[in-house]
Formats: sequence, structure tokens, C-alpha cells
Amino acid sequence: MVSTSERRSHRGGRRRGGRARGGRRRGPSRRAPTTAGDVVRGVFRTIGELMFTAGLVMLLFAAFQVYGKQFETDKEQDQLAKGLESQWEKGPDSKPLPGSANSRMYIPSLDLDWVVVNGVEQEDIKYSPGHYPYTADAGQKGNYSVAGHRTPGIFWDLDRLRDGDDIVLEDAENFYTYKVVEDEVITPDQMRVVAPDPFADGADPFDKAQRKTADKAMLTLTTCHPKLQNAHRYIVHAELAETRSKDKGMPDNIADMAPEEGAMAEKKGE
Repeated sequence: MVSTSERRSHRGGRRRGGRARGGRRRGPSRRAPTTAGDVVRGVFRTIGELMFTAGLVMLLFAAFQVYGKQFETDKEQDQLAKGLESQWEKGPDSKPLPGSANSRMYIPSLDLDWVVVNGVEQEDIKYSPGHYPYTADAGQKGNYSVAGHRTPGIFWDLDRLRDGDDIVLEDAENFYTYKVVEDEVITPDQMRVVAPDPFADGADPFDKAQRKTADKAMLTLTTCHPKLQNAHRYIVHAELAETRSKDKGMPDNIADMAPEEGAMAEKKGE
């Protein structure tokens, strides 16, 4: 008779600290050898990760270039507004300098307004629209023409303007309301758009005779097109519809757009 202890010693099964009967002893794990394909895939994976990172950095930089300058533009506009008020107080005999304040422009449908500076060189229009120096003054017969960058805070949404929309210019004495009459896309060499009559045959902004014979007061805005590119120019033309003396206060269409510094007419009425 076999004792209980003897029967237990003959039972099969896994021994503690050993291996299962009939099983395969586990040896150390082995990795498959690295092949040329593995190396190539690793290289491409690394390149892809680097390209993704570089693309993200470039995207963030581009976003700053487009939107991050809004703060700088607002700050510079505040300084220009102070300079414009000071210039108006000196009277019309003060000689405008390139880059100095020229007028104020309002576009009610975009809820935007700016101080317009003299000149259209890159440095002049860095933070503000600029007046083409060889074009008419605000409210005069001819074509008061303005260039601005296609950036947020300047002419980013210029293509949202529609026929009949108001554009208001303010100088030391008057408010001038222009009505949009046309928009167009041109190549950069088509300077006729800032001529005294941009729709006339042979329109030339440098022709003094055309300046003298201009029979209507126009306003033209120019900017790059499409956004973030400069292959073409987006143009908005408007015609003078009303002249209002500043003694009568701001026109109704911009009454709620008075700058924080206060328009000169508002100051006079206090």
C-alpha cells in the first residue's frame, strides 16, 4: 500500500522553481537582427518628426507675423492719433512729412478706423495706411489714394466692402463721406488705379494735366491680393457723396466710432 506522502511525491505537475514536465525551457529573449530596411525606416521616421516640428515652428512664426503685430499696430496708431490732433491744431500751413499723420479714415461696415500717414514706402505704412503723395487731398477733385498692408488691423478684410458702403475721411476741417462704387484685382504695375480718373483712357497718376481736369472727387484703396501674398493688388474705388463741416459734429454713420483720444470736433463741443 502506498502512503499518502508517496502518492503526493509521484503526482505530476509544475514543480516550484522548475519547469513544467514536457515543456520547453525558456532561454534568454532574442531580438531579430537589424536589417537595412529597419535602418531606412528609422531614418525616414526621424526626418518626418523633424519636418513636423519645423513646420509647426514655421506655422507659429507665421501666425505671429500676421496676428501678433496687431498689438504693435494699435500702439502706433495711438501715437499717430496724438500727432494728428497736434498737427491740426497748428493749422493747414504745417508741412506734412513722410510717415507723419495725414488724416483719419473710418470704414463703418468693418468697424475700423485708422490714422492715415503721408507716403507709401514700406517704412511709412508699417503700422498704418499711407496716402500716395502725388494724389489729391481729402475731399478734393481727383483721386485721394491710400495703400495699406493686407494684415489684421489694416486692410485684411478690405474685400468685404460692397458697393454703396461708406468710407469716411476726416481732416482738420471736414468729414468726407465716400460711397464704394467698384472693386477690382490688378497686377502691381497697373498704376492707373491711382490716377485722377482711374477709369479714363490713358489714366496716368503723374500727368499734371489730368489732375487739373479731374471733374469728380474719388477715393481709392489698394492692398495686396490674395491674403499673405503679393502677386496682385486688390482695389476699392469710391466717390465723394457728402462733405460735412466738423462744426456740425461727426456724421451719423461714424458717430459711435469716435477714437478714444476724441475727434477734434468733439473736443471743441465739450
